[in-house]
Amino acid sequence: MSSATLIRKLLKRLFQVLAALATSSAQRLRIILSYFRRFMAKFHVPISHDFDSKSSTADSCCTVLTGTSSAQCSQSTLPLPLHTTPPTPPSAASVVPLTPPVAMPVPNIPQHAYPPQTSSPPTISNAISPHSLPITLHFVPSVVDHKSRYDNRPLVDTFRKSSGIPAFMSSFPNQSCPWLNGDWESCIHPEGALYLYNGRNRTFTEAHIDEYFFRLMDRCADELYGLARTKSPNIDADHIELVVQVVPDRRDSCQYYFVDHATRTLFWLHDHDHDQATENIFDKFPGVYDPSHIRCALESQYWTHCERYPKHELDRVKLLKELREVVVHAIAEIITSDTSLSPFGADELSRILDLINHLEENARETNFPHSTCVIARIMHYFCKAKYFNFCGLPCARLDADKSVYNDITSFDPLTSSLSLALDAMLFWAPRAHLIDLRRVWVDNCVNSPRWKDYNTKLMAEWTGISIYSTVMLAVDLSFLAVPNVNISSSQSIGIIATYLSIISITGSLVVSVLLVRQNQRYGCESADKAGDFLLSMTGTFFGDKALATVNSLPYAMLMWGMIYFSIALLYNVFKSTTTAMLASVVSGCVVVTMFILWFIWAARELHFFKWLGGLILSARSRVLSHFGVSPLNSMR
Repeated sequence: MSSATLIRKLLKRLFQVLAALATSSAQRLRIILSYFRRFMAKFHVPISHDFDSKSSTADSCCTVLTGTSSAQCSQSTLPLPLHTTPPTPPSAASVVPLTPPVAMPVPNIPQHAYPPQTSSPPTISNAISPHSLPITLHFVPSVVDHKSRYDNRPLVDTFRKSSGIPAFMSSFPNQSCPWLNGDWESCIHPEGALYLYNGRNRTFTEAHIDEYFFRLMDRCADELYGLARTKSPNIDADHIELVVQVVPDRRDSCQYYFVDHATRTLFWLHDHDHDQATENIFDKFPGVYDPSHIRCALESQYWTHCERYPKHELDRVKLLKELREVVVHAIAEIITSDTSLSPFGADELSRILDLINHLEENARETNFPHSTCVIARIMHYFCKAKYFNFCGLPCARLDADKSVYNDITSFDPLTSSLSLALDAMLFWAPRAHLIDLRRVWVDNCVNSPRWKDYNTKLMAEWTGISIYSTVMLAVDLSFLAVPNVNISSSQSIGIIATYLSIISITGSLVVSVLLVRQNQRYGCESADKAGDFLLSMTGTFFGDKALATVNSLPYAMLMWGMIYFSIALLYNVFKSTTTAMLASVVSGCVVVTMFILWFIWAARELHFFKWLGGLILSARSRVLSHFGVSPLNSMR
């Protein structure tokens, strides 16, 4: 045992020494490389690409979006320009600074103590040659893509470090895209995203691309404008803009769309077939064919573009007046109607109206893109609501809980039988929840205010049921502690019913807690995320009935727990009691049962007889039509 312990200690000590040596060697190598980078940066000499990617500063400044991964472009090292005096004006091929140099107060210090230093702008080696681009380009019509900006964002390169901040530094250019030429400039969105804009041909593109794709986007923009001039002479108007974007996994193509600010629409130089338009523009809505309805879809895309690229100078005074009228009408509709089509609630609309009042103070200012983003985002929601509700058409939706499609439900014997059995077992609670759900989830669309009210109602119901279940659980456990209840006789009907009541009440509590947690996660989501959640929940074999059944489980199990407790109580009363006591209990049970049935009938909570009669008539007509017999002939 002593020899084994000694060997184990020696091996452990050997491993510790080897680990210390490896760590110190790595630290020394890192220090040597950092000193070498500083030495090379002083002479503006690019570091060779032969070093390891983790220790070299030849990392790309941008990231190329691909379908599943991100690829980095290989660029020369661009040392951080730290000047004691403002740099000389850059040439057309140098970096365009994002913000103008800021004049900082300089103290009265003798100039001989700090001699001025001059340095030329960093040069770019290994520039992409125009001959390296593909000869034939492919243009893919697209819409305003959310993924092109918000998905697959490049990460921070932690291996690139600055050499410090020198004295009197007053120039802070943005060197994220050092390959920009004189026609392009980098712009910052109010959210913080960096995008590129070409003032000569009014073209936008995203900034997280490398030099190759930038040259590709620049050439695609020129060729698209050349192709457009052959088809439309007004393509060079000031109200026309172009957006080009990278196609994932394609090095010879670009996605594009044109924007017409005069008509507030998007257009393309190539045709959109039915499948592409339904998938990309119509949100998979069937029955979209009227040009005025298509315009609503394109206008919502237009406002998304304005919010994404707030460079165009819009007529904010006119837009704010239009937006004020829309918001005021939506507020009046919500106040006077329970089926308002507004995408915002009353409180939200009041805050939007206050926001408009603040925006009108700076409406004539053109240097701030923030107001344009706010106006465009709110207008997008209202235009999207107009498209969803088929505004301006004879079939327009006028109530939020009405469908614009013909609701044709196919009869499935298995589904109908299971649905009937579940409704009966759960006291027809799923039917009530299904009605409420279909008032919110209409034509696979979610009205945001109604969705929030629906979730508030569910939260109140489940919270109340949790309280009732807790009380009933305490009653069941107290009932088992009564001396007259013999727990040792496990075959007793009263004991079995009490156990079943406890199980049902516990199930009601567990399901209530799970549903409350789910509601807290998804109940306050936006309409788009709520629609995705409902689409995933209702995309099963039973459809929206499955979600309605789940929502009704706490109520149904609480009812079963009460029924089982009533059975246990009545059994213990009836098994040993006097005639007078039996008569009193029976008469009390009859009176209570009559009141309960009277309430159910008066409130029409179940509509049982009407629903049962309709089901029998419907089944009879299906059977007769199956055998080729007319229902009218069978009645003669």
